[in-house]
Formats: sequence, structure tokens, C-alpha cells
Amino acid sequence: MLDTWFSSALWPFSTMGWPKDTETQKTFYPTDVLVTGHDIIFFWVARMIIMGLEFKKDVPFRKVYIHGLVRDSDGKKMSKSTGNALDPVELIENYGADALRFTILAQIASGRDLKFSESRLEGYRNFMNKIWNATRFALNALGDFEVPKEGTRAVPPKSELSVADQWLVWETAQVEKAVEEHLAQDRYSDAANALYQFVWNEFCDWYLEFVKPIIYGQTGSASEKKATQLVLAQTLNRIMRLLHPFTPFITEEIYQKLPIRGDACIVDQYPTVKNDKEWLSVGSKDAAFEMTVVKEVITAIRNIRGENQIKPGVEIKVRLAPSDDRIQKILGANKPAICRMARVEALEIGEAGNLAKCAVTPVRLTDASIDVIVPLEGIVDIAEEVKRIQKTIEKIQKDITVLTQKLGNENFVRNAPEELVAADKALLDGHRERLARLQDSLSRLQ
Repeated sequence: MLDTWFSSALWPFSTMGWPKDTETQKTFYPTDVLVTGHDIIFFWVARMIIMGLEFKKDVPFRKVYIHGLVRDSDGKKMSKSTGNALDPVELIENYGADALRFTILAQIASGRDLKFSESRLEGYRNFMNKIWNATRFALNALGDFEVPKEGTRAVPPKSELSVADQWLVWETAQVEKAVEEHLAQDRYSDAANALYQFVWNEFCDWYLEFVKPIIYGQTGSASEKKATQLVLAQTLNRIMRLLHPFTPFITEEIYQKLPIRGDACIVDQYPTVKNDKEWLSVGSKDAAFEMTVVKEVITAIRNIRGENQIKPGVEIKVRLAPSDDRIQKILGANKPAICRMARVEALEIGEAGNLAKCAVTPVRLTDASIDVIVPLEGIVDIAEEVKRIQKTIEKIQKDITVLTQKLGNENFVRNAPEELVAADKALLDGHRERLARLQDSLSRLQ
């Protein structure tokens, strides 16, 4: 016991030749940061500081980053003595080192413990697969790409960029800014989650789908295809560099296959808004708004399909009722993309018209709105749909009653944790909103 605490207290300088005044100590004492769990602040951290002040007349580190503890799925601290610890080597063999690293980084936060779950680990392994498969598609799309001699400084003419291209570059600027701010404040989980959202949602799920017609030569000119290919290649390069500190192995492997790259990802420059200003200049806030409108409409149509159990292979008719001319122009310009990505055979943009026997989902934007209307007659069994909605309404009404009684109990509200009460209130609000939507849907079908 004495040896453990004594050695830990002297560790910052005894490992570097103390009590002799070595060059190593002059170089590395004090260091910049100590990373530690909150459970050993007194036993280790405080003792290192005390010993450093006594024997070196200076603290051993300038900053202490205190992270939470890793607990099991039941909330118990992982330890060898209780037998609930997981072997990281086995986890790496089963899921990969990058998936394990990202799982921890995406959940770790200063002062908050982490409940480790293999299901979360499996989800982030899927993220690694998503990156790999998206890269395979992108590299195939770049088969005839002419690598510019300017490398990452190559910028296409803005006039040749599609709206999707300009939107993606704009989103790249937003994620670079967010990650830089999060890392500067030691908010590693926020940085990891910002990258996850950008790579999985914006790049993989949306951008690659939007530009397929251009890549495959179905729309646009040869110069527009060349510009889109450059955006694709440049974005891949930046994604790998941004992700590299979080997932070093898969990013280095992919980086070596990229058409635009340096010697190695580990020694390349980390992208920031300041050092990437030239590339980010071709992004467009207006294009970002336009793509937000299109994405929201496509999502609304897909949700109507899911809620009404319309099979993916069935093409449907859709009416869009925008609130103003600007939104109408945006929808008209992106009509082919909406039809292709939402599997719509006929799309009308204008007045809402008769809403009887229709599914209606309102899309709310900052200062505008769109009603997404799908006639259901002939593609769903209206009588069965009425029964399904009525059954769902009954269940939600029971849930609302239970939550209302629970939140009306003063003892529960007074004694329960604040986050639990807040979660129940949010759940109640969500149930009420969904109930209102379902009652509107029922009135249109009856």
C-alpha cells in the first residue's frame, strides 16, 4: 500500500532521473495535462501535486481533465475483483479497435460516468462499416477523376457546383468549427457526436444520394460532374483527417487509398475553419437552406409511408402546399430529386386541395411551412387504417393518463431526480402532440 501511493506521488519526476536535475526533467516537467478518473483525485492527483511542490517547487501538470468512470450496463463500477470488467482485447477482436475507441469517446464527458453497453459498441462498429462502404462507393465514383496538382487547395468554379455540392461544403465548415470548439474545451464526446452526425447523416445518407445522377451522367454536364467529383474527393480527405484522432486505424487505411492525400493521415494538417478557408469559401448558406427544405419534405413523405404501412416498392402521388413563393421555387427546382428519393410517381406543387382520405404532415421551417399530402385511397385499406389509428389513439390516451397522474403526484415531483421529471414531462408533451396528429388523421379518413 505504501509503495503504491509513494510511487504514484513521485511518478511525475522520479521516472525522469530525480533527484538529479536531468535534461529530461527540464524538458518534460511540468507537463501540460493529466487525464484521470474522479475516484483517485485525492489518492493520486493531489499527492502528485503536493510532492511536486515540495521537491520540484512547481506543480507537475497545468491542467487536470477529470473523466467519468466506466460502469457496466447495471451501473456498477467495472473492476477485476467484482468480475464485471470486460477484456478490451476481446472487444477489439470482436468489434475492432476503432469501434471501441469511438464508443468510449462518444459517451465520455467530464464528471459523468459511462454505462458501457455492447449494443452501443455494435452500433459504432456499424458506423465503421458505413464509413468503409461509403468510401468504396465514392472511390468507384472517382474512377475517372483527374487529380488536381493543387491537392487539397484545388477549388472548383462555384458556378459549376450543384446545390448539393455547395450545401455539403457549407456543412463541412459547420462541423470543422464545432469540432475545433469542442476539442478546445475538452468536450470530446460532443466532438465525436458532431462528426458522427455529419458523416453518417449528411455525407452518407443524403449527399451521396443527391449526387448519384450527376456521378452516373444522368443529369448535368461533364464540367458539373468534374466539379462534383472534386467535392467528393476533397470531402473524403477532410472526413478522414477529422476522424483520425478518434478512429486512427480505419482512417489511415482509407486515407492511403484516396486520390487527394499527403504522405500519411497522422502527419497531415488537422482541418479547421481558419486553415481550410479557401475550400470552405465555395459553400453556401442559401444552398444549405434549400437542401434543408428538400430533406424535410423527403423525410415527411418517407414517414407517411412508414406510418401508413405503404410498401417501399409502391410509387405514390404527393401534393406539396408551400406557404410562399420562395419555397415553391425551391420545391420546383428539386422536383426530380424528391420524386427519385421518396419514390413518388406524380408530384404536384401548389394548393392543398381536398384533404379527405389523405395523410397530411406539416413541415415547419423557420419562417415558412409546407403541407405534405399523400392521397391514401387505392393504396391502403382505409377501414383497416382507421382501426389501426383508433387502437393507437387508445394506447396513447392511456399513456397520457398514467403520466398525468404521475406528474400530478407532488411526492414524486419533489423526490424524483430532476432529469427523470423533465424526461417524463417531455414524454407527455410528445404524446399529446402525437395524439393531436392522429386525431386529425382519423377525422380525414372517416
